[in-house]
Amino acid sequence: MCSIATPNNAETYSVMLYQGANPPYTIIKDNSSSGIFIDLFNEISNVTPYKFVFKNYPAARALQEFDMGRVDIEPGVNEKWRQNTKILGSFTIPYGVSKEVIVFKKENKIKVNTPKDLYGKTIGVVRGYSYPHYDLPFKENKIKKAINRSEKLLLKQLQADRVKYIFIGYRTIKYYMQQNPQYRNIIIGDVVSQVAVKLRVHPSKSYLISDLNIALEKLITNGKIDDIYKKYQ
Repeated sequence: MCSIATPNNAETYSVMLYQGANPPYTIIKDNSSSGIFIDLFNEISNVTPYKFVFKNYPAARALQEFDMGRVDIEPGVNEKWRQNTKILGSFTIPYGVSKEVIVFKKENKIKVNTPKDLYGKTIGVVRGYSYPHYDLPFKENKIKKAINRSEKLLLKQLQADRVKYIFIGYRTIKYYMQQNPQYRNIIIGDVVSQVAVKLRVHPSKSYLISDLNIALEKLITNGKIDDIYKKYQ
């Protein structure tokens, strides 16, 4: 394995966080931030010369900031989710897996094997999020979208019966159910998407890919990434 060394090794790079959208990946309380993404980049800083600053935006705005080159890195993403963006960027090796599920109240229980099972229904989603198997049915209006700014707000809509179904990350719904007793009556349904997650790097910083891959390989091998995920279960 080669060592990390670049002529820009003293630079600081910006990392996008979705503003209030997806704990346990980003948790903002009392002007302090924590979560899987922040812990991950703290560990990357420990094994590279790089430093990182975090920029919080609503999901759709965050993607625009990346397109304009004002954010260098997006964590926890897959190429399939960004095929329709203006700037695709470069991607590191996978370091984890993202599982998205459909969630509902007991009285609205449904089995979802294919997108056709949701034809004619309305699904709550976060603005800017993509679900590749469902993008075409959404576009053709065979499945309707109820768009919101965050998963927290989607859950409130679900509790208030403003929507019957939402798509949400498995780790995220498990976190909310653990932290908030009012969500423990919610049913976690079938998986609607499961893909490997990577870091997406803006083309202007593509020289970072090799070094980030080395860092991620090290953190996977020494168990640090696994420890981060376990911390928020």
